[in-house]
Amino acid sequence: MLTVQRTAPYNLFLIEDNPAEVRLIQEAIKEAELSEMIELTFAYDGEEACETLDTFKIIGKKFDLVLLDLNMPKVSGREVLEKIKTDPELESTPVIIVTNSDYKKDMIECYQTGADGYLQKPADFKKLVDFFISVKRSIEVRNKLSIFFIEKVYDELALAV
Repeated sequence: MLTVQRTAPYNLFLIEDNPAEVRLIQEAIKEAELSEMIELTFAYDGEEACETLDTFKIIGKKFDLVLLDLNMPKVSGREVLEKIKTDPELESTPVIIVTNSDYKKDMIECYQTGADGYLQKPADFKKLVDFFISVKRSIEVRNKLSIFFIEKVYDELALAV
């Protein structure tokens, strides 16, 4: 079977209210040598995220992956997740919750709402870079952003310490 390599960048949507975290993620993406493969869009609160999602729908553009913080001002990450997973045009968009919360209740609720992955924010920069290396490898090996593959590679990198 012939596979056609995708030439356009993958659209990642980062929804994070902490500018320092956004900057750290940008640096991790550079360190993982992922910058050339993705186009990164930001929203700094849930309300801005919802507006961006609506705008992308209007112009016919889709996100390949959403990285979503849970605890944000105006509209919570849970509400954004619910918006994505109940909208027929957005529901297939993979969403990984990236949060400081380690409460099992939060994780269970997110998965029940349709989250595709749940990642506690890595405590150190290397683990954050490893996550984005996993994203890069998914693109290189699978020619798509596969949540299962990303999680598998990320776990392997964690074991290789």
